[in-house]
Amino acid sequence: MWIVWLLIGLAAALALYSAATSARIARAFPPRGRFVEAAGAKIHYFEMAPAKPEGATIVLIHGASGNLGDMAASLMPPLAARHRVIAIDRPGHGWSERPDLPGMTDPAMQARVIHEALEKIGVTKPVLLGHSWGGAVATAYALEFPQALSGLLVLSGATHVWEGETAWYHRLVAMPVAGWLFLRTLLGPGGQLLMGPGVTGVFAPDKAPEGYAASIGLPLLFRPGHFRANSADSSGLRGHLVSQSKRYSEIKVPTIIVTGNRDKTVWAKLHSYALHEEIAGSELIKLAGVGHMPHYVRPEIVIDALERLARGEPPRAGVHVVEPKAVV
Repeated sequence: MWIVWLLIGLAAALALYSAATSARIARAFPPRGRFVEAAGAKIHYFEMAPAKPEGATIVLIHGASGNLGDMAASLMPPLAARHRVIAIDRPGHGWSERPDLPGMTDPAMQARVIHEALEKIGVTKPVLLGHSWGGAVATAYALEFPQALSGLLVLSGATHVWEGETAWYHRLVAMPVAGWLFLRTLLGPGGQLLMGPGVTGVFAPDKAPEGYAASIGLPLLFRPGHFRANSADSSGLRGHLVSQSKRYSEIKVPTIIVTGNRDKTVWAKLHSYALHEEIAGSELIKLAGVGHMPHYVRPEIVIDALERLARGEPPRAGVHVVEPKAVV
């Protein structure tokens, strides 16, 4: 009998620790931007701009397991020297609420929510960048609202169906009872263990910047609501891409695709190379030796591509290989 009480006590202690951890994370990484209501939910966005912005507004959409801080810590400051730049927390991520609507794991649904949010804050015909999971949202946006974009940049985007199983913790979170217990007892301490290896893995073979996790507010992921939304998105994406990936030839928006050819998270050949073949007139930039995070490893390439689209320049159709920087 004592074993039962010991387990109950351990679970209670873990639950208290996880609740305290979640509250501490929220205090440490408060919202850095503003909120706008879309689809009945508060959507968090962060904006930077010079006194006299040039060209089209640039909108940045983050990937899985992240939040808008990933863009605020990388592309936003240099872009904001000349352009109005907006980064958005996808629904249920960072500080954005998850709309109480069916199908929120569908990139097209998230694109509709983001479109409504952008309209309400007065953004018309932006250049839209989507990284990783956000690449699926950006391509869905181009399919749903083709007249509402000036340009599209898909950065290491997850756009096609792949083989393999969903991570064990995503499957666990989906279980009614076990998932609830995991999120409220083990997520707090488990997040501390997963964060370091996760950052190393997503940057490989490149090295993550010092202090990356803190600079983007990565610990926000390890709150129950955010982690649940991320797990649902990660588990559901492949199914939605079955139909979405069949429509990419319909995209007529000026499109640039940027990918590292050593991406171990979203395989370049399966996703980016295929997408380039399907979008007529698109420009594919292959970054030799680069992994999944080009906006940190080769930001100048991504910024140049975004600024060309913002100025209204057509993509340089075809495939362009960028070799690694020379070591001085």
